[in-house]
Amino acid sequence: MFDCELRHATLADTEAVYALICELKQAEFNRQAFSAGFAANLQDSNLRYQLALLDGQVVGMIGLHLQFHLHHANWIGEIQELVVMPHARGGKVGSRLLAWAEEEARQAGAEMTELSTSVTRHNAHRFYLREGYERSHFRFTKAL
Repeated sequence: MFDCELRHATLADTEAVYALICELKQAEFNRQAFSAGFAANLQDSNLRYQLALLDGQVVGMIGLHLQFHLHHANWIGEIQELVVMPHARGGKVGSRLLAWAEEEARQAGAEMTELSTSVTRHNAHRFYLREGYERSHFRFTKAL
């Protein structure tokens, strides 16, 4: 197990967060659009980003979106991003980030956390099942 430090993300972390999201999606994004979106999201009190650091280097992050869902008549914590760099996987970094998000959502009054992951990310599926998550929904998308 790695001894990682957790801290909130700031605007100064834009490049590190960009690298993590590129790792998560195995793609590159327009840096200007990404930076503007990240800066705007940091201003939203219902969006929270937590980073994991090993030896002072950012190796993981989680994004939590708190939303009031009408179909629950309650707050839900949606984990929108969770990524750990390959060299830091297997050391409980992801578990620590997930535990942070769950506690953050609990403290905000949320009744549950939920997340989506690509159907092709089999290792992620095993991880979430190990962490106590259940397969409960199908998510459909349509490109616009």
